[in-house]
Amino acid sequence: MMAATLKGTVGSVLARMTVQAKEVEVEAKVQQTAQNSEHMAMRCNRKSLILTVARGSHFSRCGNLCLLTIPRSNARPQMPPHIHIVYQPSEPSNGLIAKKVRKGSNELVILKHLNTIQPKSEHIISLLDSFYGRSGPWVILPRLDSVTDYIAIAPERLESKISHICWGLIKGLAHLHRLCIAHRDVKPDNLVVDQNFCLKIIDFDFAMQLKGEDEEVDDECGTKYWVAPEVEKKSTKYSPIRADRWSCGRVLLYLLDKFKKDDEQLRGIGRGLKVHNPKQRLSLLEGHSSGKAS
Repeated sequence: MMAATLKGTVGSVLARMTVQAKEVEVEAKVQQTAQNSEHMAMRCNRKSLILTVARGSHFSRCGNLCLLTIPRSNARPQMPPHIHIVYQPSEPSNGLIAKKVRKGSNELVILKHLNTIQPKSEHIISLLDSFYGRSGPWVILPRLDSVTDYIAIAPERLESKISHICWGLIKGLAHLHRLCIAHRDVKPDNLVVDQNFCLKIIDFDFAMQLKGEDEEVDDECGTKYWVAPEVEKKSTKYSPIRADRWSCGRVLLYLLDKFKKDDEQLRGIGRGLKVHNPKQRLSLLEGHSSGKAS
């Protein structure tokens, strides 16, 4: 392990700091001197990223990506260990997300597939880049605030946008189901909005490609309170797509109730999606996704 003093600035946010050139989790050992690493980071090409986590400062090169790990005093305490905030040195104010893909997950394959579908859905998070580290694949995604964050911190900003957001969820999930993709963990934490409050579905950790809505599985996944009742019955096979519908209805009714929104069309869709019998639940492909926010 080597230590050196990094002089100068990276973008507009880095001044003087100690850089330890060492092997990090996301890539092979750095085989250059710390000064050479500094030079590479300072070039700030479009593939360069600063990886920001709450631990020591490290530099590593990940394929075409230059990652600089620095301490972040204001990192969100709830940020899970497999997700890091990253920056392009040329755009230090534009944060991105670097997420380590869980072993056995289809997330990278599904995100790549969704990126090739035309037209793309604006309600699905975009895969910006990906790379393979020593511990496995990583994905680079836009950094946006979740619906849960807004509810906790700035609900007043969300209040007038709830119908718009609900329709975004319906349209985004309909797009996935049209492609026979089940998300399997629909909940407010996995819904983010951009600066225009356009909803985007994130976190395809448990997502799977199916042959159709009648295909059934027997594994339990999802989040308690947001997961369909048949999923919690460990001895029962279920349709992941129909389970998605229940979760969608649960989220719709939760948001409408939370903000006391009087939207009978959306409430009717929510109730139809949340029917206990999976085969009687509304299909998101039957015209409901054509609605518009009021």
